[in-house]
Amino acid sequence: MEFFRSLKTTTVHQWYLHCITLSIVCIALSVSLSQLFLFLSFTLFLFDKQRSNIQASSILYVSLAIFALYALSIVYNLSTSSPNYGYLQRIPKSELKDMFLFSGFVAMLGLQKEDFHKVARAFWILTLVSLVIGLISIFSPIRLNRLINDWINPSNLWRLTQHYGNIGPIALHLPIGLMSTHLTFGGQLLLLLPGIFFYTLDSLQENGFRAQKTLYYLSIFILFCLLTLFNNARSAMLGMGIAGFLGLVDLGLIKKQISLRFLRKILMIPSTIVCVLLVLLLSNDVLQKTIRPLLGGEKHTDSGRTFIWSSTFPMITQNPLIGIGPGNYETVVEKVRKQLSTEYRELLFFYEVTQRGHAHNDVLHLAAIAGIPTAILYISLCGLLFWYISHLQQYKQYVALFYGLLGFFFAGLLQCYFQDDEVVILFWFLLGFLNRLYLQEMSPFDTSAKLRSGN
Repeated sequence: MEFFRSLKTTTVHQWYLHCITLSIVCIALSVSLSQLFLFLSFTLFLFDKQRSNIQASSILYVSLAIFALYALSIVYNLSTSSPNYGYLQRIPKSELKDMFLFSGFVAMLGLQKEDFHKVARAFWILTLVSLVIGLISIFSPIRLNRLINDWINPSNLWRLTQHYGNIGPIALHLPIGLMSTHLTFGGQLLLLLPGIFFYTLDSLQENGFRAQKTLYYLSIFILFCLLTLFNNARSAMLGMGIAGFLGLVDLGLIKKQISLRFLRKILMIPSTIVCVLLVLLLSNDVLQKTIRPLLGGEKHTDSGRTFIWSSTFPMITQNPLIGIGPGNYETVVEKVRKQLSTEYRELLFFYEVTQRGHAHNDVLHLAAIAGIPTAILYISLCGLLFWYISHLQQYKQYVALFYGLLGFFFAGLLQCYFQDDEVVILFWFLLGFLNRLYLQEMSPFDTSAKLRSGN
């Protein structure tokens, strides 16, 4: 009875906050479940009379402009072509559908000051859940999501994960957590691992190596590094490296929270790790498969990017301002490839077998589907993001969460992470949380007026 009485006294704002935190945590478990709680949180946000006044911001305007150009490109391409019912059917499944995931960013605008620590804790729980599930997936020959989903909706799709080899009697597999591909899981690790690194660094500087808190963070960081190494998504690793560098610039040179003397000592750690990895490379076949691509060894998919990009450039040059339209990439790239394979017949095989779903580069993909102005807006989003992070002073205890966002844009130069639902939902949540924190300590740079919530 006490439980039901507590339900009656729970306010709309409390339910809204519960749904946001559940949506964040469920990102590691199921994108469908996460989207369900996202829908509930956004709906409750609209009816929440206790929410903070909604404030506009530069990041909000730029993000909305990207989706507005998506819509404009769709309207233009529909109006300039003969009736295309196939395209009309593709629109709901096109890049425009990510507008729903963007509602996670908007919902964050309703957070109150006292809610901030609860949301940060949800991101930390997500990190731990992702780590545990990722480590389990290393030892599972069957995709974990299939083990769960087949109870509800049996599928004939590929069930097994890639087998790396054995270390003694232990079989090791490509870790993908509960995601569908290792690149998707790598994208999530990209957004999470830099935060662990900087929390570890902060604890090391304040408490030293022997403190229990430091050992806790350091253990999690080392396990995450091993998980990332086995996941082997090199674009995500590139993003992590750049996120780490930009984070050190922010904390060491701009905010001056980390002393340069301490940084010089810490730089010995990655040097030691590299030496250990090189030794392991020479001693074990399994680890050779993992480490060689990081040292320049080519994967079978590497050359494919050249053909994907060369197929994308004609779309951009022929439609520079408005693009070919969201949802049209696969259809148009097929035509471009046929034309290129006719011109370069010796490359016919490669144009036939390389991937067709997206441009393998977020900037090129956005320029292709919605025009160069959209790509420029996307790049400017990265610049605004760094400005927001570097000017976050009052809530600096949360800033480590956001450095992975910077790496996201650089990793997207080799993948289309901005098109991946399971990654971009986390991206919008993190960006929305940063935006809300920044607005709480409004800087002169962002002079947008407050928009009343209409309570």
